[in-house]
Amino acid sequence: MALILLAAVVLQWGTQVTSRGPTFDERWITRPIAELIRHGWSVETAIDFEEAKGPAMVWPYAAIGGWMVEDPWEITPEDAPAGGSGGNQADAWDPPVPGGPSPAPPNMLASLRLISVLCLVLSMVPLLMLAIGCGVRGPPLLLVTWLLIILPYQAVTSQLVMGEPSFVLLAITLVAVVGWGAGSGHSTKHPIAGPIWYGVLLAVLLHSRIHAVALVPAVCFVMWQRESWRSWPWWIASLIACLLRLPLWSRWGGLVSPEFQNLHGLGLRLESVTYLGAAMAPLLGVFLLAWLWRRKRHLWYLPVGGMILGLLFGLIASPDLTPMGALDLSIKQDHYAGLVSTLARQAGSVVGGAWWPMMMLAVIGIGGLGALGAFALARPAQQIHGLIVRLQWLTLCFGVLLYALTRGSVFDRYLLVWAFMLPVVWVVVLPRWLCALQAMALAIIAWMQIDAWLL
Repeated sequence: MALILLAAVVLQWGTQVTSRGPTFDERWITRPIAELIRHGWSVETAIDFEEAKGPAMVWPYAAIGGWMVEDPWEITPEDAPAGGSGGNQADAWDPPVPGGPSPAPPNMLASLRLISVLCLVLSMVPLLMLAIGCGVRGPPLLLVTWLLIILPYQAVTSQLVMGEPSFVLLAITLVAVVGWGAGSGHSTKHPIAGPIWYGVLLAVLLHSRIHAVALVPAVCFVMWQRESWRSWPWWIASLIACLLRLPLWSRWGGLVSPEFQNLHGLGLRLESVTYLGAAMAPLLGVFLLAWLWRRKRHLWYLPVGGMILGLLFGLIASPDLTPMGALDLSIKQDHYAGLVSTLARQAGSVVGGAWWPMMMLAVIGIGGLGALGAFALARPAQQIHGLIVRLQWLTLCFGVLLYALTRGSVFDRYLLVWAFMLPVVWVVVLPRWLCALQAMALAIIAWMQIDAWLL
């Protein structure tokens, strides 16, 4: 806990983020939060707002921010610092939609950012509980903490008003509740309280962002593997939580609020699988290496099949990585952006096309997902460590499949909302030398992102 507090303090006051205007999606996300703080709570401000995130993300920031903000009607001065990557977006304080709500002004924005920092620190409580439940003791707990901090985009989003910090906190708590409810052995330790608390947290997560739906089949299938038909309470809790999301879907008329439905909607698109498969390479390639390193390569068809799928997707469904210009909410756009997109374009300028590095990364990423599956199925679901590894594997599988059925923007930072168990899984599954190698690789990526967005 001291380590993560130190990291949060260094990132907050050791970078230029405190003196930078709206960065990443803050220009959009802080609009409904600021409106709630300015005008109070009503159906119009609390439900009928326009944002890609749901009320469970907006409301906590508005509630806590309303208590912290001294002047709700603060005016942004003309000399307010620019925002965006590199601090060169001069119009960051202007409403992104002409005539629409303004983003949070400087002092309000600084207060809201502290809530994200708090979410990062609090995330360590359930994560360390999971690690201890998986048998991790002593110094490796420090490694779990460090790996959470340097997960791609974690260090950056935890310093900004983004949807990831609060979602990751609640998602780790949900998995900790599943582990607590299941316990070790063939029978559920808390057969009533476990599914009830799981259902409550799942309903909240689904009202934060639809990405939480990937956790539903993962939890249900793992509990089925543990207890067969006796897992029915977890299925019922999942069904009720999903049904509770339907009223908001009906009111908004889609997955997200009406203003953003051209950016996020339903539709078959295999290019998303290719892109997210490639984006998984920095996270899961280490499992493929660990599987190749072993003398006995159990369940060999999963990693091999994953690599073949990555190759096929790279050949037949290569995404268009052309950078998007100005964000236009009035038209439908398929857009892929993030670290992997940038690296693939840079490498493609050397080798004659971005499809080649994208295909290689997809082979590594989806092959690594298969290798993670091999390690997961080799561990009994009746033990906490086996349950967590299986949950992580299945959550990523269903998360990627979810994007095969959607259209619109795809960013590799979306993987953060499904990969939050990886710090524990890396320490449980990998030998220490591979953990150290993974930590060094992720630290380099984290530094690149900090340099781009916070320095």
